[in-house]
Amino acid sequence: MSYRNRLEIGLWVSPPASEATSARYAEIKEAGFTFVIGLTEYQDGGEQAIERALDAAAANGLKYIVHDPDLKRLQIGTAASEEELRRRVSAFAGHPAYMGHLLKDEPSAPEIDQLASVKAAYLRTAPDGLAYVNLFPRHAAADLLQADYADYIEKFMQVYKPQALSYDHYPFLTESSVFAGERITEDYYINLEMIRSASIRYDTPFWLFVQTLAFNGTHRDPTEAEIRWQVNTSLAFGAKGIQYFTYWTPEDGREKFGDAIIARDGSRTKHYAEVQAVNRELAELGPSLLPLKSVGVLFGGKHQAIAEDSLAGFAPLEAVEGDAVIVGCFMDEEGLPALFVVNGSYEDAAEASLLLSGQTYRQARIVGGQNQSQSQVQGAVDLTGDSRLRLTLAPGEGKLVRFVC
Repeated sequence: MSYRNRLEIGLWVSPPASEATSARYAEIKEAGFTFVIGLTEYQDGGEQAIERALDAAAANGLKYIVHDPDLKRLQIGTAASEEELRRRVSAFAGHPAYMGHLLKDEPSAPEIDQLASVKAAYLRTAPDGLAYVNLFPRHAAADLLQADYADYIEKFMQVYKPQALSYDHYPFLTESSVFAGERITEDYYINLEMIRSASIRYDTPFWLFVQTLAFNGTHRDPTEAEIRWQVNTSLAFGAKGIQYFTYWTPEDGREKFGDAIIARDGSRTKHYAEVQAVNRELAELGPSLLPLKSVGVLFGGKHQAIAEDSLAGFAPLEAVEGDAVIVGCFMDEEGLPALFVVNGSYEDAAEASLLLSGQTYRQARIVGGQNQSQSQVQGAVDLTGDSRLRLTLAPGEGKLVRFVC
């Protein structure tokens, strides 16, 4: 199965088994999601609960990734273990809503070898399925990674060979957080660049999780602008899939959680409408962003921290003046450049001026942005005269700039 045909929008923590209904999945669809990652259905209701969730997803045009804890515990290497995997996967792989299986969330480096064996066996049973694994963030503790982070990513790409490179990084911190950074993690952009680089080197689309809730006393509850900022900065680095942590609010246990998009009692929190608005923007911009190939990212203005190996320039962009912005630099299928410009602030509006070379391109077209349909061109700038492109960006907002010869 190809994960290059649309910009995927997924969620972590699906409705519990008792709420795996068509109405609940219609609510997910209405919020703008394209796929669901199952979590507790099997342990709460067995295979029948997964079937109900798959049926609910299919009724609403959604795809579903199965979480089967017993499958993850199989040690592939014997005929009996592979037959057990085949039985467990084939029970769901023929369903119209089936997207794949969750094989592991946040593996350590030594676990990648065994996961590669499980993936190979899985694909022999479900060749069109997604053998889904999600990686740790860069700032994960050394005893969890058991490797340098760059080596961790490289081993995953070389040994596991993912169909989509997925990771999580939750940037919004409390004042008492144990993680390094002032209000946001200091390595947020560094992590994005490391994943972007691996994605390009191995020609593999990358997805990531964005933060929708407070948890553990270390991470604060994000605003709508902070959710939008996470999504748009990720797109600037070339992300082809956005996933939300979390949709349904998890039960407290070893970790403690605030309200997510849906509260534990099943009611919608403020984040439902916020994420719905961001996802509508994603649905509009997705078809334009998906075919673009990331070349790198350029930082304009003052930032708390920037990515290592960021670009110093990108024709026809000669300079960036004004407030802090992140400029995703892309090439389209015809070899024309494109820019995705994102407000570096999730608190204040930004005014940025892009100085463009007018010798090569006749016109710049600005599309997308907050509350703006992609089909509506916000502005067309004649580059044969004034080559200074001025953008106003709401907190966390991003706008795509395309060029015309």
